[in-house]
Amino acid sequence: MATSSKYSDFDQKDVVYKIVNDQDISATILVPRNITPGKHPLLVHFHGGFLICGSKLYEEWHATWTIQLAAQKNAILVTPNYRLLPEANGREVLDDINDFWSWVKTSLPSELAKMASGVEVDTTNTLVAGESAGGYLAIQSSLLHPSAGIKAVISQYGMLDNKIPHFTQKGQKHMAGAPQQPESEVDDYLQDMQKGAVRTETHPWEMWLFICAAVQAGRYLEFLGDGVGVHAIDNLETAERVPACWIIHGKEDSLVPIEASNNFVDKLKQTHPATPLRYTIQPGEHGFDGAVTMDEDWVIEGCAWLEKYWP
Repeated sequence: MATSSKYSDFDQKDVVYKIVNDQDISATILVPRNITPGKHPLLVHFHGGFLICGSKLYEEWHATWTIQLAAQKNAILVTPNYRLLPEANGREVLDDINDFWSWVKTSLPSELAKMASGVEVDTTNTLVAGESAGGYLAIQSSLLHPSAGIKAVISQYGMLDNKIPHFTQKGQKHMAGAPQQPESEVDDYLQDMQKGAVRTETHPWEMWLFICAAVQAGRYLEFLGDGVGVHAIDNLETAERVPACWIIHGKEDSLVPIEASNNFVDKLKQTHPATPLRYTIQPGEHGFDGAVTMDEDWVIEGCAWLEKYWP
């Protein structure tokens, strides 16, 4: 892989963790090149893309500082694909995440042993992080999988409240400067969509107009669906415990308004007041920290807080 890659300090291997309709769903294991034998913590990363696009190794959306954090802590970094909307629904995405966590427990240790002799992963010492839809899946993992060994979770501009007006009401929405899209963009895609199709990775630009049109038309929940557990903010009511949470959001976010994180943080304080919580609000649009490194002041301060809980 080119040295310009954000992953150039890691050896990597793709592994299938699930098959749906004869389609492989895979995760990539990334091991720091300078790792030493012994037991190492785990950092699981979920990619963003509204649950509609993106992929596990789409570097532009994987914040540089979280990759550097994995390298600094000699952590095993694992990033999975999952089924994407609208071919799938939110419940099916969560089913994939459930199967992924089962794979982490049962198969990741042996897959890692094939990559690096003497290197073990401590699946009881896990940090979960993700951007946008990935932040949603990181939080969902912490709420729905209490036995997954998750010590802390990082949500970067996550879709933590999908019931805010931005997602449910039709109207003019200038998403990252994109013009208003006709609703036919959504209907045409649905008409052409093959029944039973499984899509697990798509370049963002291929679905960008669909995403804009779906959100501008207030139809996002139509595709997320109302399956059990699909709303992270509601899962706070039933979660027995919530690990340490670092919530990060940009003030000027036009794709996932900061209201989503505000609402989640407020509810978390009510339902789980003992959960360690750090809420970082920074100037910036959606994805503002994509190229941010660990030298940034707010990252330095946040990582110092994080060290109390992971690794």
